[in-house]
Amino acid sequence: MKQVSLLKHTARFLTVATLAGLSSQAFAQTKPAAKPEAKTAVTWKEIGTATGVAGMAAVGKNLFAINGAMKLQVCEPATTPVVWKEAGDGPGGTVVAMGVSDGKLFVSTDARSAGRLATRDAVTTYSAWQDLGHAWCLIAMAGAPGKLYALIDTKEMGSEVSIMVRDSAGAPNANPGRGLDGVPWNGVDRRPPVGALAMTEVGGKYYVVTKEDALFVGDPTKPDVKWQQIGDAAGVTHLAGADGKLFASTKNGKLLMWQPK
Repeated sequence: MKQVSLLKHTARFLTVATLAGLSSQAFAQTKPAAKPEAKTAVTWKEIGTATGVAGMAAVGKNLFAINGAMKLQVCEPATTPVVWKEAGDGPGGTVVAMGVSDGKLFVSTDARSAGRLATRDAVTTYSAWQDLGHAWCLIAMAGAPGKLYALIDTKEMGSEVSIMVRDSAGAPNANPGRGLDGVPWNGVDRRPPVGALAMTEVGGKYYVVTKEDALFVGDPTKPDVKWQQIGDAAGVTHLAGADGKLFASTKNGKLLMWQPK
């Protein structure tokens, strides 16, 4: 009798175990699969140092930067680690933005107090700066053939960063009463991503870094093109682009490079 009872208990245990196994198996099959972790499409490569950068722009094989001492420096980012060399003085005043258009360097100075726009040839030796007129509240610039696009931040309560554009050359206007001398800036029907901090153009695409360390790609010239976040840009404060490559300087003095596909 004891053997029969033992066999019955064993049979019940095996039945319960089998059912439990089937249930857990069925649950595993019906449970939604975990989503794979999102991977950034951007992998930055450190190529050198960029200490105290106030503005940065790239032309051909050369990368230019204005440093904290308001000196113009140049390097060849194809040679790593990069070696910066002095290429002249800044235009005077505190540089707050830098860009390039049609082979010329452009900088904006003193954005919060009657900012000025200046230009010079993008050469590695001394070249004189030319004043081009007003440039209020610029924080970044991105050049295109014949055009200059800029991020504008008035720092006013409740205001958002906007984008304005002007011809990189042309007949200047003069309005001394308002200080609006030079080629006029005009608004565009496209806002940048919220918190936009830096902007550049490379390969016909515009890249923007935000205060939240996000990298976006888009086109401010086309209102129907949405800004798309494509990766991270931790600590990036300035952008430059040329020769199919994107360059970035960071808060802690690193120079980074990424080549979009």
